[in-house]
Amino acid sequence: MLPPVFEGWTDVELMDNISEIEDIADGGAALTAYAKLQYQDMSEKERNDITKALLKYCELDTLAMVIIYEHFKEDLIK
Repeated sequence: MLPPVFEGWTDVELMDNISEIEDIADGGAALTAYAKLQYQDMSEKERNDITKALLKYCELDTLAMVIIYEHFKEDLIK
């Protein structure tokens, strides 16, 4: 389970949030978050938190692909 992108932000900070992203839990959300990083002006804090959330999502997504690959590789050896 991935934490919310803006965990620990105050209500005022969340209201000033430009990206309107709550979480990055799938490829579509990751694509949207990346596009917003590219094309929207936002605070450095918001940009950094979105970047951290994208890196964490990609790390877990890649790990899942490695686990699937290892399973298929082991299944083919049998």
